[in-house]
Amino acid sequence: MSSARRKKLEELQRNLGVKFTSLNLLDQALTHASHAKSTNERTISDYERLEFLGDAVLELVTAEHLFKAYPGLSEGELSKLRSTLVSEESLSHCARKIKIGNYLLIGKDQEGIQSQDALLADAYESIIGALYLDKGLETARHFILDRFIEEEEEIAKIKDFKSQLQEYTQLVHKSVPQYQVIQAIGPDHSKKFRVKVRIGGKIWGEGWGTSKKRAEKVAAQSAWMKVMHNENFNDQRLRGKRNRGRSSHP
Repeated sequence: MSSARRKKLEELQRNLGVKFTSLNLLDQALTHASHAKSTNERTISDYERLEFLGDAVLELVTAEHLFKAYPGLSEGELSKLRSTLVSEESLSHCARKIKIGNYLLIGKDQEGIQSQDALLADAYESIIGALYLDKGLETARHFILDRFIEEEEEIAKIKDFKSQLQEYTQLVHKSVPQYQVIQAIGPDHSKKFRVKVRIGGKIWGEGWGTSKKRAEKVAAQSAWMKVMHNENFNDQRLRGKRNRGRSSHP
């Protein structure tokens, strides 16, 4: 490995927040097949095997996190949320945040493809695979969740589940959701809270969070997912109430 390449990888490590024991493993995670094939050295490997491993680690860590964070969601609801988090769009977004495209080794005949979503998503998974081999599952888990919790919050900003849930319950049930902290664990500097949300005295959802506010958002999302999958929920009824409300105030 050249000194220039080593310097670039050390720079990337700072962006990743992780120091690899083997820089060669990180280098492989950033080597596209077009580059590996364009060299005369048979010892150069591309990232495809690491991507395969990283995908499996990503699926495990994300599934475990969602299983614990959203105890009120069904298997189907958890699968949909996981699909959003590990989608090509989400992974490429994470990759762009740490500028992975700047560190990829691409064959000269393929220059420019390092900006493609699919390639960035693959490279992100390959880095996860390399990190798992180099540092183990716990380090890989922290790396994944530190970034995916941010992605969850971005999703929550777009879908303000607390507001949607309150609007629905006010229109349909003539009440507002009530949030209650039922458990707090951990030291003061690193507490986790468990919150349940009740509507009409019944528990509709619950969730964990690193703050009461975040736990409430998770509980609201859990409840809202149930609303959307409830056979008794009629979206036309809700739209009708909204329309009647608007027509009475032109």
